[in-house]
Parts: sequence; C-alpha cells; structure tokens
Amino acid sequence: MNHGKAPAELDRIRLYDQQEAAAHELLGPVADWISGHVARPHPDLGRRGAVCPFVPLAQRLGLVRFALADPPVRDEEELVAAVAALKAHWLAMEPRSGQHAIDKTIVLVLPGTAAASVVRVHDRLKPEFVADGLMLGEFYPGHPGPGLHNPGFRPLHSDVPLLVARSMVGNDLPFLTERRYPPARRAGFVESFLRHQTGASAGTRERARAELAHARDELGHPSPE
Repeated sequence: MNHGKAPAELDRIRLYDQQEAAAHELLGPVADWISGHVARPHPDLGRRGAVCPFVPLAQRLGLVRFALADPPVRDEEELVAAVAALKAHWLAMEPRSGQHAIDKTIVLVLPGTAAASVVRVHDRLKPEFVADGLMLGEFYPGHPGPGLHNPGFRPLHSDVPLLVARSMVGNDLPFLTERRYPPARRAGFVESFLRHQTGASAGTRERARAELAHARDELGHPSPE
C-alpha cells in the first residue's frame, strides 16, 4: 500500500474527530445517528449486537473520523477526487500497524450529493479499496440493500449520503460475493480477500475459495486442480 500521498490530495477533504463532529452543524446529525443507531442493537437486525459490530470499539478507541469535502463536490469527478482523499487519509491515519489498525473508520459526509452519483462513484472505486484490503461503504436515503440476517431490514439507509472507509475483515466475504456483481469483479474481490485475510477462519477461507471457483467457472476459466 502506498502511504506517500501528495498534500493536495489530502487537502481535498477535511477531517473532524468525534467531539468536533458532534458540535458541527452538518456533521452533528450524522454523528448522533452513528452513536444512536449504527452502534446500537436494533430489533429488526436479525442478530444480536450493534447494527455495525465494529463501530462501538472504534468509538471507544477514538478511531472514528468524519470528513467533509472542501470545497463541496459539484460533480462526480470532484466526488471521485474526494473519495481518493478519503482513501489517502485512511491509509495515513494512525494506527497504521498493530491490533487496532483495523478499527479506524472515516465517514465522508456528502450533503446535497445525489444518491445516483454516490452509487456510481462507489461502484467505480470500490475495486481500488478492496485491492488494498479496505472496504468502501455507501449509505443514502432509501438505500434498498437488505440486511444479511433480515431481508426486511435496511441497514444502508441514512438521511444524508455517506461514503465510509474502513478495513476489510473476515466477515466481509458476503459483501464481496453479491450476485449483483459480474463474475470478473467477484473473482477480483475474492482474490483480494484471500490475499489480505490470511487470518480469517478456515471455514471462511474455504467459502472464499469456493466463491472464487464459482466465479471463474462463470467466466469459463476454472480454477486449477
């Protein structure tokens, strides 16, 4: 991973810690939503624990950052530049090693950005994140994505469009193998998963290899015996 990013790229967005975000007119409602919803259990979730199981620890460690584009994005190319800065900031953010390096999260808040633009830019840039062992999450009003444990739950709905950078973890395999992705993209995602998630459980890695074989079969390039 390349941590040497030009200052101009980093300057495309401005970061705020949790205390600063709570007092900010645009970021405060998002910070409240993360603390009051994402970091807490929900009766419709379909499992125990917080809506996002990684957020409570990240908050306790002070490893959640909020970001705003500066200046605000006006089109999709400017959004692409803001997301490149999001990735650069995540890579540069401490800790960059050790057990808690996977717990840092940056939430890019995009007030006034069209959901369709968020979807297109997310789809365009997610492979770059996954290749470096990161995940890029998308949230927007009315997001139709179902929960893993309850198809009627909508965990990706937020009142304001967001793009979120965090570390890839072993539990992310289902998000990388969704059938909405064409087989070539699924194969690339799973190859990255296997490369970065060497510590995932044996069962998870076995499922990943099965998903990779399935994607390669769809492409007409079966895995070698």
